[in-house]
Amino acid sequence: MPLKQAEVRTFTTAPLEKPIEWTGRVKAELYVSSTAHDTGVIVRVSDVYPDGKSILIIDYPWRLRYRKSFDREVLMEPGKIYKVAFDVGWLSQIFNKGHRIRVTITSTGAPLYEPNPQTGKPLTIAFPKNAVAATNTIHHHRRFASSIVVPLPKK
Repeated sequence: MPLKQAEVRTFTTAPLEKPIEWTGRVKAELYVSSTAHDTGVIVRVSDVYPDGKSILIIDYPWRLRYRKSFDREVLMEPGKIYKVAFDVGWLSQIFNKGHRIRVTITSTGAPLYEPNPQTGKPLTIAFPKNAVAATNTIHHHRRFASSIVVPLPKK
């Protein structure tokens, strides 16, 4: 079920009826649009305990100017929808019975991750004074079905 918050999209399962193992690589396949020429996304996976405590298992940021490769920057056209696919990370985790699995998608991770000025201009060491606030949309409907691909063991 999604949690309503303007800057973050959080999806949390119901309490698990039995343990679930994820072992391998977690991938994000997102359809993203923005009002800016450059933005970022961070995908996080957490284990939510029955008492509500949420433990971060893995996360990874992706700056969209590098969505094609790190060899060349490709800026976004504001309003256009782009497919962004990247590895969130490797893990081996058993989510226990009664726990919930949470996936969070956001555009900022400051101060852990460097903030994105979202201007599309060359990146500098000093944060620019002309940074742009962006409205980002993660699309999740039939035509643009964003997903998180998880490694379930073969039985």
